[in-house]
Amino acid sequence: MGQRANYVIKNGDQLTIHYHHWRANTIASDLYFGEKPFLRYISECTVREELMDPIWMEGFVILDMAEKLLGFWAWELENETSVLRYYLSALKKKWPGWQIMHLANEMYDAEPLLGIDYVSQQPATKFECTDPADIINDPLGDYPNVLFIIRQNEKLFVAETNITLESIICYGKDIVALLETRPAISMPAEGQTRALDHLFIDVDNKQLIANASIFGIWKMMAHKWPEYTLKMGRMGYLAMLEEANIPTIGLEIPKEKVQEAFAHMTAPRETYDPTDLINHLTKEPGTKIEFINPHFFDKVSPRKP
Repeated sequence: MGQRANYVIKNGDQLTIHYHHWRANTIASDLYFGEKPFLRYISECTVREELMDPIWMEGFVILDMAEKLLGFWAWELENETSVLRYYLSALKKKWPGWQIMHLANEMYDAEPLLGIDYVSQQPATKFECTDPADIINDPLGDYPNVLFIIRQNEKLFVAETNITLESIICYGKDIVALLETRPAISMPAEGQTRALDHLFIDVDNKQLIANASIFGIWKMMAHKWPEYTLKMGRMGYLAMLEEANIPTIGLEIPKEKVQEAFAHMTAPRETYDPTDLINHLTKEPGTKIEFINPHFFDKVSPRKP
């Protein structure tokens, strides 16, 4: 239970790793306070010797002090392309002189910035394949898991499924024929997709483009997609279409909706921190349990857009 985040301060070849258990879901808002308040906040976090493994890490920030580079990702970051781009443009004004990078493919994108061998040192992830009958008999409800688009013979097929994105990739290229038995739908506009995960299967060009980041899946499952490549990352639905060279004019979220989502992203957040409860239930004489004050940023002056 928690919202586990690692924050890394890089000075040359030296990495200082900080940890907070409860604020991975507020990274977008916390960063929007700007450089000095955010660095003060990090300084109060627990220092750890190692980065968490990707199974438990829910958010990540790296600040390369020499290069003036800020990179970040978070599971609960807004995942619509138009909103992400609006936020990144505004964030640059809060961090003047810094290069801002959204690390859409999470630790795969973070590794080059860290300058260490992180990915290959992680344990192999186990993935389970689904039964063909589950795909064929998939009872589609109000909240499908995946919106998928198949391009084959220069034609687009759009549909939804309750099969997870992991299961689709784990099944291999033979799943394309099964997915094409799903009821077709029109191409949704940005913000109108019912599923959180999106996948573009380009049979013509032998490419998968996933609007998601699943650690370790291609290493384990690439052999089931011979000749295919995978482009992966929490880039947003619209950016996924752009990667596939699909025209997106007219599919964008209206500007007022983008601004509403941006205001929600950057609003100062209180987070659940059961400090008192945990101390009451677990603390024994001589044991010290510390949590950073979840209201740290309450001390910062109100922000202007």
